[in-house]
Amino acid sequence: MDKSINQIKIVFWTLFGVMLIMLIMAVFATRSTGPLTEWTLTQKENLKSVILILSLGGIPASYFFHSKKVKHIAPELPMQSKINQYKISFLIKISTLEALSVLGILSYMLTADNTFLYVFALLFLAFLINRPTKHNILSEIEAGNPEETDES
Repeated sequence: MDKSINQIKIVFWTLFGVMLIMLIMAVFATRSTGPLTEWTLTQKENLKSVILILSLGGIPASYFFHSKKVKHIAPELPMQSKINQYKISFLIKISTLEALSVLGILSYMLTADNTFLYVFALLFLAFLINRPTKHNILSEIEAGNPEETDES
């Protein structure tokens, strides 16, 4: 059980580190060279709209998917199987947030528009809120599978 929880933590902190490195590299490269391509105002605004819609839709979608998958974990399974199913769902959730933040960073590099850094910051915050701990993982699994009691 602890091995699976440690795997979840390792993947989370690895993605966290990768996101920070990408942010630092993108800011450094963009500040020193400028945008990768020249964009018209219309093109830049269209890209902003797409990235904002994806980001603002992706955050609740990842949470919804994860909570739905956790609620459908069979209560009769052994704890190790529950944690493995939780792990898959959690990795999909944080991968979604990480992929959307990469889109924000890439958009920043393409346009040098600080709006995309704000989008990245929003997604990074959503990512950090999901920091896995043993207590959080176990309580989320148990909350998704409340024990049924007979009141007859």
